[in-house]
Amino acid sequence: MQKNQNNFSSIKFDFDPRIKDGYYTAAYFEKASKILQKFKPADSCIMQFTFFGDKPIMVCGINEAIQLLKFCLTKQEIDLIQVFGRNDGDIVEPKTPVLLIKGPYYVFAKYENVIDSILARRSSVANNCYQTLKLVNTDNVLYMADRTDDYLIQKYDGYAAYVGGIRHFVTNASVELIKHFPDITVGGTIPHALIQQFNGDLNQTLHCYADLFGNDKMIGLVDYHNDIEHEIKSIAKDFPNLYAIRIDTSSNMIDSGLIRQYPSCINDPHFKGINPNLVKFARKVLDENNMKNTKIVVSSGVNIPKIQELIESNAPVDLWGIGTSLITRNIHFTADLVYRNDTPEAKTGRKLFININNINSLTRHI
Repeated sequence: MQKNQNNFSSIKFDFDPRIKDGYYTAAYFEKASKILQKFKPADSCIMQFTFFGDKPIMVCGINEAIQLLKFCLTKQEIDLIQVFGRNDGDIVEPKTPVLLIKGPYYVFAKYENVIDSILARRSSVANNCYQTLKLVNTDNVLYMADRTDDYLIQKYDGYAAYVGGIRHFVTNASVELIKHFPDITVGGTIPHALIQQFNGDLNQTLHCYADLFGNDKMIGLVDYHNDIEHEIKSIAKDFPNLYAIRIDTSSNMIDSGLIRQYPSCINDPHFKGINPNLVKFARKVLDENNMKNTKIVVSSGVNIPKIQELIESNAPVDLWGIGTSLITRNIHFTADLVYRNDTPEAKTGRKLFININNINSLTRHI
């Protein structure tokens, strides 16, 4: 089964030239390669990259791994191997090989750990996005993972997120590899820092924002004072047609307006952070202040359980700002040698998880 039919082969990855020299390779793979090149140069094997888990996942990183091999290997080395596998965006079952490399192990040994890491990171991001978008529409999700990991991998995570179905980003780096796709947007909201620079005055902040970026769909961040009722009332007269408000209440706080509305909630942990009562309260205040068309964005700790909680409670969330949960690495791949000279040979407990005669049913990448 394949979820995404985009032509990801049009994506061009770039690589640090030092990768050819083993700069990113664990030393034991480098040594193994040299030993086998001297003593077993004619032996062939099959290396299998497999996901061991209990649920199907979306796989990503295949395209990058193939480009890595083509970048690192000479033409003579490429002629010695065959590479079969799945495609980025495919849904794979546990214990299903996603990539198979056939040929002398010494040719590709020093890239084993690098390929493992590519598959793990890209598949984690793609699958997190894919699973999240089973619950909410991609047009209602803003990918806000730029602040939760190394900035240097934004473009790789952005690609994997796109494979997983994400279309709306907040940094140009996130779309560097995918910017030629027509369904990409880069946008966002205002930060708390901007409100702080206007002495905590959201109304003045939005006026100045509109002066420079009046054509944007403005989104007002309403949790600066931890009082969304106060903030909505302060902007209602001047911005009745505001596109959206964003609620980013910290998970260790209860909104002051909620406490006024429900005094006993001060001791109830279910009222902390983003919760159904807070979203419903925000909708009520918006409607009472002639902002019935203003949408509600929630962020801060948004993950699949939180989305499920809000949906099941009929909380009127229109848009979702999601970060950390989309890039949490939770998928691992194992590389195993499972055949040697056309004969099964593997570590105990491992085997080729596809009939040897059916390998050609996979995509032939090299």
